[in-house]
Amino acid sequence: MDFVLEHKWVFLIAAEVFFWIFMLTFLVLRYWFKLHKMSVLFMGLFIVNDLWIATMGFFDYLKTGEFASYQVIILILIVYAFTYGKSDFKKLDYAIQKRVAKMKGEPMPDLHRPVALYGKDLARKERKQFTVHFLVFCLVHIVLLFVAGLSDQFTQNQSIQQMLTEWFNSKDGLYPFDNQTMNNLSRIWTIILVVDGVISLSYTVFPKQEKKHVSLDR
Repeated sequence: MDFVLEHKWVFLIAAEVFFWIFMLTFLVLRYWFKLHKMSVLFMGLFIVNDLWIATMGFFDYLKTGEFASYQVIILILIVYAFTYGKSDFKKLDYAIQKRVAKMKGEPMPDLHRPVALYGKDLARKERKQFTVHFLVFCLVHIVLLFVAGLSDQFTQNQSIQQMLTEWFNSKDGLYPFDNQTMNNLSRIWTIILVVDGVISLSYTVFPKQEKKHVSLDR
């Protein structure tokens, strides 16, 4: 990991390039070659790619001890992925399906253009998506608990404050499992979950309103 962090900007740019490669490959395999099962592999790869970006940002923070421009850029990328990124992907998916059908001379698929949601409808959708994310997070951690068990540091910890401090600042994953790799993945996923939760809740606290188009006709 030290080599990666020494060349962190190169790896970040490479990760973004791979993100677009994985996403476009997913769409081409799915709609041009009709390889739906194989396309799922590349869907998984660009999710893993986002996780890798978050991992670099987190370990760079542990190494430098400061939240600098590198972390800010990565945070912006993660926030985009959970906000405009989802709707932009749906629009691209819709456009690719129509384009492929036209190029191959096939009947246009029965598609519905992605509809932008606002207000309570958007807030409800975001809460449902976060609930699914949270349930998957909990389910995976229950499985990891049975696989690895709790670490000695976790069972011997004397206060929640101490645990949270060591959990966030320690270069080694100490909590909650008896496996450092699992703990590091858990720490990174927890941060992503918190970001997702804050974004999802923001649509409830500050509902997104539809922009009103002012007519210039008289």
